[in-house]
Amino acid sequence: MSVIFSLSTGNEHYRQPTPQGYMLDNILALTNNLPNVWYCDTFSIPNFGDLIKYYQGQGTVIMYCWWDPADDRITRFLDEIDLDFIILTSDPSLAPKHDRVQTIEWKYQYGFHMELVQNTGLYVDCEPKQYLCMMRNHKPERLSFLSALWYKDKVKHGHISYLGQVNTRVHGRAPRPMDQILGMTSQADSNYMYMPTDNFAEWLTTNIPIELPNDNTQHEGNNTDFYTCGNPAWYERTKYSIVLETYWARTQFLTEKTFKPIIAKHPFINLGNRSNELLRSFGFDTFDDVFSTEHDYLRAAKKIEFVVEQLRDVDIDPRRCEYNYAVGQDLLRQAELEQKELALQVADLL
Repeated sequence: MSVIFSLSTGNEHYRQPTPQGYMLDNILALTNNLPNVWYCDTFSIPNFGDLIKYYQGQGTVIMYCWWDPADDRITRFLDEIDLDFIILTSDPSLAPKHDRVQTIEWKYQYGFHMELVQNTGLYVDCEPKQYLCMMRNHKPERLSFLSALWYKDKVKHGHISYLGQVNTRVHGRAPRPMDQILGMTSQADSNYMYMPTDNFAEWLTTNIPIELPNDNTQHEGNNTDFYTCGNPAWYERTKYSIVLETYWARTQFLTEKTFKPIIAKHPFINLGNRSNELLRSFGFDTFDDVFSTEHDYLRAAKKIEFVVEQLRDVDIDPRRCEYNYAVGQDLLRQAELEQKELALQVADLL
């Protein structure tokens, strides 16, 4: 197998200032280079269909699931390859159920977003508005949320993006064809299906992509919007962020979307699968007294309806956002300590 996937100093993540790099360094500090042991994350692993080609011979694959929780896409290949898997994941229930798979659960690794996402974008002033809402990829729940804003005449009150894009490998992006945006879309991560009504579809045809003012993140490098809060004026000139997380069903999981307003010291409303519950478990203020978080436990359509009805002009003490930033920094420290414990568990299994 290629050296870039080996558990060695030749691995593509070695000494990289990323969660994947730090995790590899912690494991290597205990094991040194090992033959027939490989290390990857959910994005660097070769295409699942190529596992047989790349992973020949007996050995063990350590998969560190940080960008996404584990899933079971490798299950159908497990009986064809002579490999064991150690999967580090936030949700072991999503990992393949197989004798050759062992899981290690993590809790605090989200904290690395506090280091990766930077609030150093170029400040370009924009008009004041009520809220900020960034939606890059096309997904049914996001388009449905935009529809609800449009029908309630609340689009004009926010700085909104809806780029209608799709991820390409790795961290690339491409526009979705308009016929896909206007057609029926389903999404397992939200357990939701949606198709625009005729009048909303007509509006979409002349308005997609919807872009934020002075958005340089779409042009500077490959998907730089993963690693930046964007234009600081978007936050300064709005009262709060509306965060549409990736997972609305199946599992609790936080991505960079949740941490951008925390890093930018901005209040937020978070829509996900009990994502506010998860944030509170780490000590974050989820502004429950301003915006009810009852939607945490609602299915997608009801969640959208509930949140859109709450959108209004608010005045939130900025000290609460300073507090959230400090909690985020503490979560980063916990993530760093947790990696050392995770590495010990990995070493014990090898």
